[in-house]
Amino acid sequence: MIYTIYQNPESPIKLIYRASGIFGYLLVFSAIVSSEYMTQIKKLFGQTFLKFHHNIIKLAFILMVLHPVSFALDIQNLQVFLPVFYPPVTFLELAGRPALYIFVIVIITAVYRKKIIKNWKKIHLFNYLAFFMVSIHALLIGTDFSSTGMKILSFSMMATVTGIFVHKRLKKSKLRR
Repeated sequence: MIYTIYQNPESPIKLIYRASGIFGYLLVFSAIVSSEYMTQIKKLFGQTFLKFHHNIIKLAFILMVLHPVSFALDIQNLQVFLPVFYPPVTFLELAGRPALYIFVIVIITAVYRKKIIKNWKKIHLFNYLAFFMVSIHALLIGTDFSSTGMKILSFSMMATVTGIFVHKRLKKSKLRR
């Protein structure tokens, strides 16, 4: 990913929104994958899964916000924060916009999971939707996702996340029996 960013050196602000987009995406992927390895995380990093997971998400969220903020500064337009729902192709190209709001809702519910929101795990499932929305956004208009290598990486990440989602649902349905 670093190699891809430095393939097209541009102005510092463009480098910021490209790097923050790519690394925010990678960190969200890492957070999802880490949920499959809770026990191993503690052994490997010497901290509880939740602490590790939350640290990844904090950094991912900073980068998620930095991406559109730096892009808005570059093009001098705050409309980058407004979701566009029609036409469908434009919605998919700009799917990162509503995905950011989905991540915000999920993060808020996770923060208040014990105090206010009882069914926070159901809301947490929207992370998968947001991840796919960001993937589509990256593949359709991401500056650095036009290369074959980045496309393969993105599709591989989506396949991995799909596998984790299915695995968790199957494991949960077996526990209910």
